[in-house]
Amino acid sequence: MAYEFNRRGALSLMGAGAAAGLSLSPGLALARTAARRAAMPWLYSPDQLQAELWLLRLIRDPEVKAIQARLRAELAAGERFKLADAAATLDHAIAEWSNSLIFAALIHRPSRPMFLWSTDDTPREWLGHKLPGVGTSGDNPDAIYRTAGIEGGGRYEIIGQYHHDSRPTQLLFEANAGDMAKPQNVMPTAGGKHADIHSASMLSDKVIRTEPDGSFRITVSSEPTGGPNHMQIPASGYALIGVRDILADWTLRPARLTIRRLDPVRGEPWTYATVRARVLEDLEGYVRFWSHFPDIWFGGLKANTHSEPMQRPGGWGFVAGLNFSLADDEALLVTTTRGGAKYTGFQLNDPWMIAPDARIQQVCLNNSQAVASGDGSTSYVISKTDPGVANWLDTCGMRDGFGIIRWQNIPDGLIKDGLIANMKVIKLAEIAALGLPMVSPQHRRERVAARFAAYSSRTR
Repeated sequence: MAYEFNRRGALSLMGAGAAAGLSLSPGLALARTAARRAAMPWLYSPDQLQAELWLLRLIRDPEVKAIQARLRAELAAGERFKLADAAATLDHAIAEWSNSLIFAALIHRPSRPMFLWSTDDTPREWLGHKLPGVGTSGDNPDAIYRTAGIEGGGRYEIIGQYHHDSRPTQLLFEANAGDMAKPQNVMPTAGGKHADIHSASMLSDKVIRTEPDGSFRITVSSEPTGGPNHMQIPASGYALIGVRDILADWTLRPARLTIRRLDPVRGEPWTYATVRARVLEDLEGYVRFWSHFPDIWFGGLKANTHSEPMQRPGGWGFVAGLNFSLADDEALLVTTTRGGAKYTGFQLNDPWMIAPDARIQQVCLNNSQAVASGDGSTSYVISKTDPGVANWLDTCGMRDGFGIIRWQNIPDGLIKDGLIANMKVIKLAEIAALGLPMVSPQHRRERVAARFAAYSSRTR
């Protein structure tokens, strides 16, 4: 028995009976349909597959490539390009932003919406193809990001199902007004990331009522109330529902999600041609916005400084940013406290705020991967070369870049004071005397190898 995908992206079962032209009884057909779905990756959907196939086609489009070439020439003349690490990573950043914009165009189908697993800076190989990284800015390697495009004033429902033996550390739904294919029209040009787009409403797994089998239903409309599992959206205009599944352990499973519109509307075109037209229209503005975003993030951060932890809208966590610039013999020592958060994460990004491949390099650590000190704090060392510290964050050879620290699924009443206990530039030669948890070279290799296997479980 084998599986194949037809031209529309639907999964077809090819077995002996099908090959011989034999019809199946209804009971056997249902059983085979269930078996077929169970054999697919947990995050598979026909829409996801179709979207990724169109993306792979669009990134080869000559007009897309021409726009990318113009943008590269423009950004290469800019101030950030003077950083050697920014020059070295510019082509990769443009490719990731382009893929992100393509997904923003793909989800624009509010009459028949779909959740697409969009942002993930790390490439993945599944469903018979290799998908390149899809990055926007400061994307969390511990998160599964999915987004659906909807219409303000419409009525929708989201059906969710937790895996039978695994749930994310945190599940968040957020409704936002505006089209993120045009971030320059939605987000501010000064003041930082988290004074950004208007959030109509938010739901977290702290309040979502779930059935004993792990299923749940969320209603979505412009009505202000509709029960505990309800999200309010704007009364008009295009809007987005974004979902974050936070995985403090990379082998955890996100929730399975579907979304459908409840009120009857005329379907709008969703073809390769309509998606391509949106991509060609929006790509330049999208890349220009995100390429300049590091200059305004948290109001702009000077070298080797950090922001104060900022509470997330709705109170579901805190986030802080830092900008590192280190000589070859230097490291940045950062000590944090958990504050009772069930999830903490610390990641590094390149000068364009795109994350390196988290599977093959220790560029990020969450609370299941980091080693805490005896007093409950956690100290991290950022450097180009491996100092043997357990909580080393690998800059992947870069001298300049950004870091992001997150605290999520936090206790009520948590305040920012003390979440970042200390940050200072030190010499690599000083590290051995600090008494930090250390690992052997063999243990480091084992830890990095385990990362690849754990991260890859997302595509199974």
